[in-house]
Amino acid sequence: MGFFDEGRTMIRVAVNELQDKAVNPHIPYGPDEVAAASIAAARAGASIVHFHSRTDDGAQALADDSAGAGIYRRALELTARDSDVLMEPTNFPRGNDASLAVDTPQFWALVTEPPIGARLEVVNIDSFRFGHDRVAWHHERGLRPKVGRAIDLDAAVAAPEVIERTLAHDLVPFYGVFELRDVRVLAHYARLGLTPQPVAVQINLFCDLMTGPTPSVAALDAFLAEWPDDLDHETCVFLRGMPDRASYEALLDAALARGIHIRVGLGDNPHLFPGATNAELVEHAVELVGRRGLTPVTPAELRRRLGVPRR
Repeated sequence: MGFFDEGRTMIRVAVNELQDKAVNPHIPYGPDEVAAASIAAARAGASIVHFHSRTDDGAQALADDSAGAGIYRRALELTARDSDVLMEPTNFPRGNDASLAVDTPQFWALVTEPPIGARLEVVNIDSFRFGHDRVAWHHERGLRPKVGRAIDLDAAVAAPEVIERTLAHDLVPFYGVFELRDVRVLAHYARLGLTPQPVAVQINLFCDLMTGPTPSVAALDAFLAEWPDDLDHETCVFLRGMPDRASYEALLDAALARGIHIRVGLGDNPHLFPGATNAELVEHAVELVGRRGLTPVTPAELRRRLGVPRR
């Protein structure tokens, strides 16, 4: 039984992404600011925090793997001192084969050298890492690997290496889906046992990027139609670059009406909330879900539901 069956919902907050303080001065950059924003958001009702490793001047830490991992590590340590909120680092692409573990060195650095007083629990895996061109559907044999343009009917499909390594380290993947094909492949992985259930899924709908469908109720319904009813999941929606607050909040409400959790935060639509903090956006989200008779799940409840190992 999922959270919505119990009248509960997950509030997911993206505190910074690659947004600029010129748009909103409360967007956190370095690990100290990320930790402060995360703790405040958790106190306001957030279940899980998604964040980027930004340097103190706002740059995305990429050039030096150890520097990026160090920012993540420090943010995890500082947050854990005052909050049990789940902290989910991003998987910013490094330009390698995205299905390989080498493309997410920050995750493995946090596993081999864990944060003091905290640990990595949930990681973001976007659907472009699946390698859609490497699998195909056969009406009798199901999902099978491709060799060039041919389907190898006798071979079994394996999950991308980044997923296998994530699970091998007892980390929980939170999948981001952009296109309908992403949902189809992910559903097959779940059915084959290549990723555990319940599957944590985020539907990414962007107004400012030509990726996926235009944010709309029809787009939400299309994504949901591709997910089989017999597969257990907790799905949220990520809306980015929305043109105005009215359409933004109407789509969030439509998501809640369909049993979809919501993601908020200054990382997504800071232009709509030029003077607000991340905590205030979470407080507003609590009001939105309350109108539907829902209450936010706690980080501890989310850990149990997703099977996050005990600290």
